Amino acid sequence: MLNFLFTKTPLYFLIQSIWRDEAFSYLLAKKNFFEIITLSSKDFTPPLYYLILHFWMKIFGSSEIALRSLSFIFYWGTVYLGFLFLENIFKTNIKKAFFYTLLIAINPLLLYYAFEARAYSMFAFFSALSFYAFYQKKPHLYLFSTIAGLYTHYFMLFVVFIQFFYKKSKEQFISLASFLPWLVFVVLNGGFNLQSFWIKKVPLTFKNIVSFIGELYTGYEKDFVFFDKNIFNLSLFLLMIVIWGFFLLKNFKKNEKRLFVYFFICALFILFFINIFSFIKPVFLPRYLIFASLGLSLLIIFIIDKLSLILKLIILSILLNFTFNYHKLQIKERKKSDFRKIVKEINHLSSKNDYIYVLNELDFFPVVYYVDSDKKDNVYIWGKTYEEIPDYVGKVLIPKEKIANSLPNYPKKAFIITPDGNYSIQALY
Repeated sequence: MLNFLFTKTPLYFLIQSIWRDEAFSYLLAKKNFFEIITLSSKDFTPPLYYLILHFWMKIFGSSEIALRSLSFIFYWGTVYLGFLFLENIFKTNIKKAFFYTLLIAINPLLLYYAFEARAYSMFAFFSALSFYAFYQKKPHLYLFSTIAGLYTHYFMLFVVFIQFFYKKSKEQFISLASFLPWLVFVVLNGGFNLQSFWIKKVPLTFKNIVSFIGELYTGYEKDFVFFDKNIFNLSLFLLMIVIWGFFLLKNFKKNEKRLFVYFFICALFILFFINIFSFIKPVFLPRYLIFASLGLSLLIIFIIDKLSLILKLIILSILLNFTFNYHKLQIKERKKSDFRKIVKEINHLSSKNDYIYVLNELDFFPVVYYVDSDKKDNVYIWGKTYEEIPDYVGKVLIPKEKIANSLPNYPKKAFIITPDGNYSIQALY
């Protein structure tokens, strides 16, 4: 049973080897309070997640499961907020609310980042809480969640913009004013190097324009291939449901129309323009837009719930088929490089005087994470200049002296890790 859970379900992602972004989270969260603030101001994510992870690690340690469990907590918080939306705003009866909450819980984008030691799950929670507090007119809860979201991810600014578009309030201005000191601090520290933004531009095609909704639902990224044939079909299916909602709009009660418009704006309105803008300057990446994921699920649920029983069952069956098929393919294909195994071998074979070189700067942080504590200072990037390393790989945590351009003299050895996950042992004689 356990073997099935940890090999054939999304729990598989909980026990995989740490990858670059997660290792970066660990190494930054290890720093002291002031270092975390200063270093994150030069990177691409505000400091709140790293500060919380810092104290989380002090309590629960820094194993893969300990690091990822923080995101898992925020994932369940987001799912619970989905239930509150259904119960308190949609006024759904308790049995339906539980069933629809399960649909939210298996949302591929939310579920994948529930098992990753990055800020996205926390960002999803605070943005969902902000949307909830905004609609329920809870100003103190809104201020807390919105300010926390802004200090978690810069794309929280889109959340405030969406809310501003829907209805202006003084709390929005207070939230932005509270974030302004951080933005000034970032600029003064030389942050916001947008030239290093790594998202690739894609061709302006009908398929790429339409596919944004399926990408948001699944977390599918343009360089994936395992779901490429299905993402367009899923997107058309989801768009069909949304369009169907517009046809039903005339039959909705006043409050239902208000809800439909609210979730349409929260989930799709701004994302459509972000998607179009990305054909000029690429910024569309599903995990950055996770703030709209819960809204999309709730919009789809809201529309489905208005249909006849037969239509409801047909649409739910198709949606569940797409969802579970994506999960199955993702578990099979979206595997992280097994640095745990590679570095374990190197730890066993190497002495504390040996060196570990990585040819790809993306491998630097995972190797530092897994290498024995007395060898962490012996990890280097080999064969590149410091200027060749882009900022977006977490360059703020790579000192200039971590660049190596020559092999050590025997008996010291260098374990050289290649991008394909193999390694060789070399030295000068």
